[in-house]
Amino acid sequence: MATLTAYVQAAGGAGNPGPKMYMVEKTVDLTVETTDSSSADVLQVLTIPAGTMLMAAGLEVIENVTMNSGTNCTVDLGTALDDDKYVAAFDVDGASVGAFAPSAATAAPEMQGAAETLDMTFAGSGSSFTSGKVRVFAYLLNGSSSGAARPADVVDRDTLA
Repeated sequence: MATLTAYVQAAGGAGNPGPKMYMVEKTVDLTVETTDSSSADVLQVLTIPAGTMLMAAGLEVIENVTMNSGTNCTVDLGTALDDDKYVAAFDVDGASVGAFAPSAATAAPEMQGAAETLDMTFAGSGSSFTSGKVRVFAYLLNGSSSGAARPADVVDRDTLA
């Protein structure tokens, strides 16, 4: 007697029953945020929950960026572990609307064991902005347990209200 495995279907039915990647984003109005590029200010933009893998991150110029003085503002995008991991020295006030910052050479997925923030670090000579908006985005993957190994009393799915 032979055992045929050609028609074995993975448990869980169609699709991936595990965690799925998702995107979070925030529009940053540089005229509202009090940032001074001449002081290397850091703006915490997005919160990354503990147990989450930060797959990729970036920024897009959605409104022309103009400084009150100077035209040399650059922006890094990263975390406390590496402040320019995802974007390094992007000339934000020289970029046109719709421009995406190029990914940094060090950009790679990074597991966040503890809650973290995705930060913009400013550099340049101007002290404030007269116009400009950027969209900061990140692709995240929840690395926490999917719940398959947890009993019902832990996930509280059998409690009736």
